Amino acid sequence: MEEAEQIEQDIVKGMENDRKIAEGYILEYNDRLNYYNFLKQEWLDGLNVPAGENCGGGKSNLPGNPTEAIAIKKAQYDMEHPEYLWLRAVEIALKTFGERKRIFIVVRCEAEAKAQIYHGKKSWVVYTQRRYSEEIAKRYINANGWLGERTVKAWWRQILDCIVEVHLRLK
Repeated sequence: MEEAEQIEQDIVKGMENDRKIAEGYILEYNDRLNYYNFLKQEWLDGLNVPAGENCGGGKSNLPGNPTEAIAIKKAQYDMEHPEYLWLRAVEIALKTFGERKRIFIVVRCEAEAKAQIYHGKKSWVVYTQRRYSEEIAKRYINANGWLGERTVKAWWRQILDCIVEVHLRLK
């Protein structure tokens, strides 16, 4: 009986850990994607042999296919680095959300960048409520974009759960 409870606790801890990882990736998506692409390009540049150094050394009389070789190397790099799956999961998840949720995500990322602590609690919820309401008012006529605290937290949890689910399916 204790072993089954331990397995359940491990599953719950794993799910919470995945949510924290997903949160980090979505909040810093653009920075992490740019850094990942920079590292991949740097790695690819290190593999390229300058033209003229290995002329005529091959045994085949068929021309090479450099585009295919680069695509294979990029895919190989992506398979070797687990960050790729998280970045891809965020990308796919973002495409599934409607405009209001995308606005919410942008505002939530802004809130994280301006993170403050107020009475021992992070103030991202209040900032997100205010900014989301402002953005909805700009985009829609006669729209009340105010979200309650529970709704803000529920939406954020749904977004993270969606990213985790996509990540697990990509695995």
